[in-house]
Amino acid sequence: MTGNFVLFLIVAAAVYFFLMYGYPHIRRLMRGKGVVYIEPEDLEKRIGEKQDMLMIDLRSSVDFYGMFGHIDGAINLPFEAFMARIVETADRLAGFKETPVVIIGIHDEKEVFKAYTVLKQKGFSDVSILNYGISRWLRRGLPTVERNVRKD
Repeated sequence: MTGNFVLFLIVAAAVYFFLMYGYPHIRRLMRGKGVVYIEPEDLEKRIGEKQDMLMIDLRSSVDFYGMFGHIDGAINLPFEAFMARIVETADRLAGFKETPVVIIGIHDEKEVFKAYTVLKQKGFSDVSILNYGISRWLRRGLPTVERNVRKD
């Protein structure tokens, strides 16, 4: 009986580690090899150098203005609103299709990859995803606009 329990613990630990560490990497590879990521420190450097770019935060308004705040200069465009607007306005944005665009999500959710793909299909040439989203930005101790602060 003890041997079966030890075997169960070993299998459970292996499954846990696969789901926590292996599966996210496999899922990322399945979404596409050509996806461009930007590391939080590189994005912070671009912001500090005041480089011309558009940062689109796909999180809900509650999350954007919530406890952890948002990256200064990012615009909040929740995923559903983003999808509706890009379909309607992509053709009118022809002059802005060379502007670098950074897509920001919570972590690595499928909506971020969908937004990236749509922008590339609509002709935007310089699109990237914040690697592991706002969660990695925060884990690296990078600054956010204080929570509950709206810039109106």
